[in-house]
Amino acid sequence: MRLSCDVDLKNRLLPSHGMAGKSRPMRCSLAIGRRGSSDSNPEGAVFLMVCSAKNKTGTKYKLKENMEQVFARFIEEGKATLRLKEPAQDICISKADPLQLKNFLSVLKLGYKGQSSDLSKVHLSTLTPATTAQVERPKTKLVILRRSDYPVLERFPKGLESLRVNGCGLSRVDPRILELKSLRALDLSGNRIRALPNDPGQLSALAELKVANNLLERLPPSLCLSSLRTSLQFLDLAGNSLKFFPPQICDLASLLRLNVANNQLTSLPEHFGQLSRLRFFSAAENQIEVLPFSFMDLAMEEVDFSGNCFKCEMAEGSAAGLQRTQDGFPSLLEVAARAIKKQRVSYTEEDLPRHLYHHLSQVKWCVCSGPCFQPYAKHRVPFNLHRVAHTLVGPTAAPIQGFICSAFCLSNLQANPNAPWKCRRK
Repeated sequence: MRLSCDVDLKNRLLPSHGMAGKSRPMRCSLAIGRRGSSDSNPEGAVFLMVCSAKNKTGTKYKLKENMEQVFARFIEEGKATLRLKEPAQDICISKADPLQLKNFLSVLKLGYKGQSSDLSKVHLSTLTPATTAQVERPKTKLVILRRSDYPVLERFPKGLESLRVNGCGLSRVDPRILELKSLRALDLSGNRIRALPNDPGQLSALAELKVANNLLERLPPSLCLSSLRTSLQFLDLAGNSLKFFPPQICDLASLLRLNVANNQLTSLPEHFGQLSRLRFFSAAENQIEVLPFSFMDLAMEEVDFSGNCFKCEMAEGSAAGLQRTQDGFPSLLEVAARAIKKQRVSYTEEDLPRHLYHHLSQVKWCVCSGPCFQPYAKHRVPFNLHRVAHTLVGPTAAPIQGFICSAFCLSNLQANPNAPWKCRRK
């Protein structure tokens, strides 16, 4: 049984001799096996062998009754420490596959406790020197810029942390990419991808996703509700054919950078302001006419709205942009839908008819922070973008579109046109 990992050998006697014994982890191959029968080893005793690039034949340590302690508190992180009795060394393991490490330590336990009956059930081969591939550090970065270099039959290296595939004419996201558990940065810009997968697969660590200059027309809502909701920090969708954003994009709680330049967007989601960590936002060269009211809640470093069609004709703070959209009492559907959102009732697509599920996704938020679907009124006022960003590219003002849920909120807004946040209910 073999395990590829980083190993740092620590001699416990060095400090007692006034020596620091500094060392650096190196890529090694650990193996548990038998050294073969001999006069001194008639039963083929079990050994632990540590092989490195400098010593492929390996250093062997007898296991039976030679293990003082095994530290496995951080086994889920691929870390463990083996404390030997003779020689007085600690074998510090890191960057190992957690599942393989668990199996390795299970066999190791049988070896140092001398449980021959259980060891007989485990196939342990004779120890042999490690190959070059077994002691090489796994590839963590891969760049593919030509179609001919793209792997067709073989899999991508399991330990990849950064993958860049540009200009290869991909029409979809390769399912093999979705199996890369350690991937943190994925760049698929400059291809012909028309749709992103609904499920990111095992990309639970993905922090950076670039799919600029493709043929995307929509962003799957389920993708924003997956594991990417907490891991994704940089999303680049520039140069596609997106016409709208799903409301679920506002659930990407860790998003720091968002680039949607050169698309066909006409608006942003109503609760765009929920992206509280967003610091850099570019929506240049789109068709956006108005921003959602929640946009005022953001605090960013840089915003780019150049090439859009904002129209700011009123003086800032004016209430002249008010427009009544509803008379009389709200419908029963409206009252029930508002209650579901206000009380944060959880529901899934399986719980409701499709038209009701879609209706609940169209929620709008009043200046009082209350939900509404058929607003009592709406208002549009100019907004100074310097209030939400230090650096601006393009216009310095943009119209803000807000919704009003009731006559009470309408009267409050008319009384405080320069401070709409005062309209929020206590």
